[in-house]
Amino acid sequence: MNTLIRYIVLALSGIIFAISLSPVLQRKIAAKGWIPDQYRFGDLYNTSNLKKFKELDYRQNATLLPSDKPKERSSNIDLYTIGDSFTPMDTSFYAGHKNFHIWLGMSVDTVKLDPSKKSILVIEVIERTIQERLRSDYKALYFDKGFQIEGRHKAVVAEKQEEEPSFWWDKFGDEINQRIEFLLFNFEPFLKLKEFKSDIMLSWFDRTHTGAVISRNHDYLFYNVEADPKIGLSPFYTIAPQSVDTVVTNMNNIRDYYKEAGFEEVYFCFVPNKVTVCENDRYLYNNQISRIESHPDRKTPVLSIQDTVRSHPDWYHLGDGHWTVKGQRYWLKTVNQLVKEWDEKESAR
Repeated sequence: MNTLIRYIVLALSGIIFAISLSPVLQRKIAAKGWIPDQYRFGDLYNTSNLKKFKELDYRQNATLLPSDKPKERSSNIDLYTIGDSFTPMDTSFYAGHKNFHIWLGMSVDTVKLDPSKKSILVIEVIERTIQERLRSDYKALYFDKGFQIEGRHKAVVAEKQEEEPSFWWDKFGDEINQRIEFLLFNFEPFLKLKEFKSDIMLSWFDRTHTGAVISRNHDYLFYNVEADPKIGLSPFYTIAPQSVDTVVTNMNNIRDYYKEAGFEEVYFCFVPNKVTVCENDRYLYNNQISRIESHPDRKTPVLSIQDTVRSHPDWYHLGDGHWTVKGQRYWLKTVNQLVKEWDEKESAR
């Protein structure tokens, strides 16, 4: 009997280890419901395990409905969008005649511009990544990994030579411990224990787990990289005027590049960080978005949404750093209104 138990334990351990070696396999198993999705209550809850921020209806609060799709589509405008995790919606929610989307830095799409339509490009950037995505590496992000125009030579951009991770490091690197933890300890009984520990840490020591920071009134959770004024991704980090100048210059260069490729116009849209919206006075705010939008050298048009978004803390998830379906709907309304205005202008000609 003891031998049988040992074999069962060894077999289960082997299965767990094999699954933890492959993030792809782990995601597939989670998609089938065989193991819990560690992000089902939000990424900040997953980091903090504070019960107050356990968003039980997270998926419902994050999912657009068929009724959110535009009732009318443009006959004159093709819409192209480049964005990040704040713009994950299907292109059928946009009002262009044809709609194309790229996840910034993650993919490339070769497209053929329709000469009978006006091609409009909208680029969304979250506030915390402005200095990362619009500084030294912007050509690699927006030219090499952006929209490639069929029949047009690709711009020659110096590429960084990155070391390929070895097989063993890729399989046995530092993330394997995290994957094993998610695999084993993400079931509800274990979450109860984690919540108990997190509540003690907060109530006794006013501390949260590394990676998540709670607001002073304990109503909101933020990413640590957003809330810490010593980190360059934070809206409380001091940004020199020269850095803003560089961002604006690169925005103009991106606009010139895509207009030369055949796009009619290029717009930028900056989404405020959650901490900017929910606890703007945590430290001295650097006003980076406003400084960019009001910069005298900026030639690139901007879809300015910060004033509206900053008056709606409820548009951000309770247990996550992204906006809810309400924020997504506002984004769609803003972009689709732009498409409508261009369509009306073309129809009036």
